[in-house]
Amino acid sequence: MNRILSLHAGLEPALPKPALAQARLVEGQGVLGDRHFGKHPDRAVLIAGQTSYAKARQAGIELPWGALGENLLVDFDPHALGPHSRLKIGTAVLELTTICTVCEALSAFDLRLPKLLYKARGMYARVLHGGVVRIGDPVEVLTPNPLPRMG
Repeated sequence: MNRILSLHAGLEPALPKPALAQARLVEGQGVLGDRHFGKHPDRAVLIAGQTSYAKARQAGIELPWGALGENLLVDFDPHALGPHSRLKIGTAVLELTTICTVCEALSAFDLRLPKLLYKARGMYARVLHGGVVRIGDPVEVLTPNPLPRMG
């Protein structure tokens, strides 16, 4: 069963984002208490997978959770689902929208990170139905839309 490993939100642009025990997702707005709340509905929530942290670790880069700027850290790779996939977490429903490219802020942790995690940082999602989510909550994939495999 897919699960939430960690939750993060913060009003400041600093990374890592502060950890939360629970987060309120608001329809069309994002994570209450996050600096991106209400700004871009299609990029309201950043979902990263532990696979992104594993990739950094394999390169010798240890990162604390929240370092990628994610709001939700999950125990699966959201990139494998692709855009338009829907996830149900408690009463909340999210729809993946686009891949999050890496920003230069990650260079503060290691100069190799932007290149290493290019197109592997996480997926943005819109909140279709709000609710409170907690660490350990199951994540149900309602409509997977796998990305086509290249090569």
